[in-house]
Amino acid sequence: MTDQPETTKSQAAHYFAELEARIVQRLHAEAGSEASRAALVRSTGVEDPQLIDELSKLGITADELICLRFIPLVLVAWAEDHADSEEREVIQSQAAKLGIREDSTAWLVLETWLQKQPPGLGIDAWKRYTRGILKKMSRNAANRLIHLTEKQMITVAKASGGHLGVGKVSHKESTMINRLLTIMHEQAEQA
Repeated sequence: MTDQPETTKSQAAHYFAELEARIVQRLHAEAGSEASRAALVRSTGVEDPQLIDELSKLGITADELICLRFIPLVLVAWAEDHADSEEREVIQSQAAKLGIREDSTAWLVLETWLQKQPPGLGIDAWKRYTRGILKKMSRNAANRLIHLTEKQMITVAKASGGHLGVGKVSHKESTMINRLLTIMHEQAEQA
């Protein structure tokens, strides 16, 4: 009799894993369509075919494009080889502030990255996307975006560190933050 709850939990976990796999498969199919690729070009203003290919392979459509903004936060969360619940909550809170709803595909993409570290292709796409965005901004606006991203990354890093989980950024997180800021500053300089 005690086996039944475990079996039910296992069946539920299997069902949701299959459901998520189907949703991700659908996102990839949508992202690979010519209409989706054209929408990405329109929404980004970037006509870099390699970036559009990378976004399509990642399953990112124009609606999910905002998720790229969160790659630095996600990478800080994964700096210590796992994204813990406090870090995920901070990132989800930041996403909600930007209008990403829990029932959206953008939220699903972000959740996927928080459960499984984004592939290198995602990081490359973020670099290309950021370069294109910073190129269109004034120097002052670019610096504000970089500063905002830095504050958000530090907030993620502090979410689970320090004494009783408050206030400390680990060496690995600090290294990741500095690496990402260097990339953003270099891209702003090239713009």
